[in-house]
Amino acid sequence: MITLVAILAVSVLGIVFSLIGAAKLQLSERAGLSDAQFGGLISALMFTSMIVVLAIGPLVDAWGHKPFAILGFLLSGAAISLFAFLRSYKALIVGAMLLGVGGMCVNTVGNTLLPQVLFGGQNVNAALNLGNMFFGLGAFLTPFLAGFLIHKIGYSKTITIVALVALVPVIFAFSANTYPPQPPSGFDLGAAFGLLSNPMVLIAALALFCYVGLEASMGGWISSYLTSIGLSQGKANTVLSGFWIGIMLARLITAGVVTAANGPTVITALALVAAATIFLMVGSRSKGLGAVAVLLTGLAFGPIFPTIVGVTFSKIVPELHGSAFAIIFAIGLLGASTIPAAIGLYARGKSIQKSLVIAGVAALVLFAVAIFMGRLAA
Repeated sequence: MITLVAILAVSVLGIVFSLIGAAKLQLSERAGLSDAQFGGLISALMFTSMIVVLAIGPLVDAWGHKPFAILGFLLSGAAISLFAFLRSYKALIVGAMLLGVGGMCVNTVGNTLLPQVLFGGQNVNAALNLGNMFFGLGAFLTPFLAGFLIHKIGYSKTITIVALVALVPVIFAFSANTYPPQPPSGFDLGAAFGLLSNPMVLIAALALFCYVGLEASMGGWISSYLTSIGLSQGKANTVLSGFWIGIMLARLITAGVVTAANGPTVITALALVAAATIFLMVGSRSKGLGAVAVLLTGLAFGPIFPTIVGVTFSKIVPELHGSAFAIIFAIGLLGASTIPAAIGLYARGKSIQKSLVIAGVAALVLFAVAIFMGRLAA
């Protein structure tokens, strides 16, 4: 039951992070949103997530997983249901903020439970790679199902169904009794704050700044990039789906291979591959080669996030995993708020293709950071 809760938590996180993008066209039309206002919804989600995760992480360590699993599923389902009916921009901003709170509850619960319940708690990196495959599943299926169902049963009914999918796991969260590890009788807040000076936490935070920013950039700009080099919108969306499938497959394939010992090497190698494929996207004039580069980038990206988290957790006692995750993921969200925006700004007067050089540089920075992570983990 606990394993199911952990897997469902990261799956719901995938739904939370993909919902606004999946509903973009219909949501903008219903609420009369400008592009700037639509961007404001995404900013509200990201900024709220960045702030609240810093509080939720230590609270999970202090109070345990169960209350935040229940709260996360309830808030995620409720927030998604608001998007089915709200038509006011201000009300939708509130919905995006609630989505951020719910998302960070399930995010922290899922990513701190997975290492405890998969592989007998003996392989943190494998557990996070396998478990986070289900994040990709949620992120992939939400726009796929939304695109299919909206034309069949309408926007409101479709989003309501998505809300129910996010809400149903609360049954399992209530039913599960013992969530490992048990919270200590006296939570040491000083130890949690002490993580701010832990070298591994700091280097992992920088690594996630690069990686989460890269994933957000690819998810946001791939379609524009592919159409700019000549693919139709339909084919561009197909390649984007392939990108997310590549992330899922890579996590599944590497789940039994990546360990805390070889994790930094894996990150280093994959960051270098990602840099090469992104620069290939920047320099290629071939539609086919550009599409292949996107798919290879997805495969390279897949294991990076869970492996960064896993290497970090291997150096931190389980009782502080929530606090450590809060710090590094908050910095990761900062990357998601800045790197895609920088690509968009740089594209003014240029092309999206040329502006992806910023993503390539971010991948090279991640490569360098991973080398330092390896030295700390040794």
